[in-house]
Amino acid sequence: MAVTTVGTVIRNAKLVLQEVTAAGTRWTNEELIGWLNEAYQAIVQIKPDASAINTSVGLVAGTRQEIPSDGMRLIDVVRNTAADSAKMGIMVTTRRSLDTTRRSWHGDTPSIDIEQYMFDDQDPTRFYVYPPAALGAEIELIYSSTPSPHDVSLGLNGLKDEAIRLNDSYAPVITDYILYRAYSKDAEHAANLNRAQMHMQAYMGALGQKIEVARAISPNAPDNSSNPPRMRS
Repeated sequence: MAVTTVGTVIRNAKLVLQEVTAAGTRWTNEELIGWLNEAYQAIVQIKPDASAINTSVGLVAGTRQEIPSDGMRLIDVVRNTAADSAKMGIMVTTRRSLDTTRRSWHGDTPSIDIEQYMFDDQDPTRFYVYPPAALGAEIELIYSSTPSPHDVSLGLNGLKDEAIRLNDSYAPVITDYILYRAYSKDAEHAANLNRAQMHMQAYMGALGQKIEVARAISPNAPDNSSNPPRMRS
């Protein structure tokens, strides 16, 4: 859970902007908080796991399922969690594979034990399960959710102690996004346009580095350490 507050992020942005008045003159506190909310959406679009939620959800009867209403994109389906299920892990497969080998799979006998799931990147909030889910089926899944926005109407005084919605490590990225939007407001001046572009590049660069680092240190990555695990002979 983040400990960095809205007040800290806005204060850092105002220092760079040299916005010294309490309410803001060229850039109001309400504008900056609005861009903070916008930053959440922009970050999660590029790095969906920045706001990943792991939870158990009940399934509707049948093969087609949806992630919770606050979700933006399915990340993974893990296992069965219904009390009467066998608690099996769930494997990913392709719809083409089932369509080829079992054309009528959508009409097979329903079960609370889901064995496989299918996902289409073109339909990121929906997925299919096999066998068809029976009433009472429940699974653990991981999905990306757009963080709820801060209530701008509360003003900075009302939000200054509220934690940001993403991990603390995203605070510099959020600040760069706010500065990009702030300088873009005066983009008719070449100097401000350059500053806006600089902060956008910093924002994109930091997100790109986070993606690369996450990939490199993932437990799923090949072990490139100097002391790799022994292979069985």
